[in-house]
Amino acid sequence: MSRSKLEEIKEGSRYLRGTISEEIAAGGDTFEKSTTQLLKFHGTYQEDDRDLRKEMKEKGLGRYYIFMVRTAIPGGALTPDQYLTEDELGTEFGNNSIRITSRQGFQLHSVRKDNLKECIRRINESGRSTCGACGDVVRNIMATPLPYKSPVYEDVQALAQELRQNFVAKSTAYHEIWMNGEKVEESVPSEEVEPIYGKVYLPRKFKMGIMVPPR
Repeated sequence: MSRSKLEEIKEGSRYLRGTISEEIAAGGDTFEKSTTQLLKFHGTYQEDDRDLRKEMKEKGLGRYYIFMVRTAIPGGALTPDQYLTEDELGTEFGNNSIRITSRQGFQLHSVRKDNLKECIRRINESGRSTCGACGDVVRNIMATPLPYKSPVYEDVQALAQELRQNFVAKSTAYHEIWMNGEKVEESVPSEEVEPIYGKVYLPRKFKMGIMVPPR
């Protein structure tokens, strides 16, 4: 069976690297179409400001491109400082807002390309990550965030964190690109780089949630 176009992009991306770093360094407002598919795995979507479409068209200009940045928050648990970091980034780089998703994540909207790396880096420095918040992987692991002092609820939270560590992409591309990590030339078989996903990752996203049954 022949590969789909998206599968070809993923397989040829060198484990989600593609040309993301090069396109960030090149500047401009947008990424190549194929690169936008890889950006999803890193937790960001390229989009345009719909509210400005008419105005930009009347001025004879192209679309005004912006980015959504999504943070994965396993189990919906985060510290006050992590929340404040998102709030600061939403003000500094976004549209002065944070959107709390129905799957226990945060989204920042209207981030410009030239602020994207700094935004994602600072989310990571707070102890959270955008890796795997989007893309064809196991997405954010949901669990009850209720702060009950109960072994059951504590176990559920611990399991959410464990599943996150097991299913997050193992490629070093994320840290190379966004955290200025040292570049690594991949010379080992794909199953060793991504033992669960392989070179093509999943056909589509996969979502998990852990619940505590009613008493």
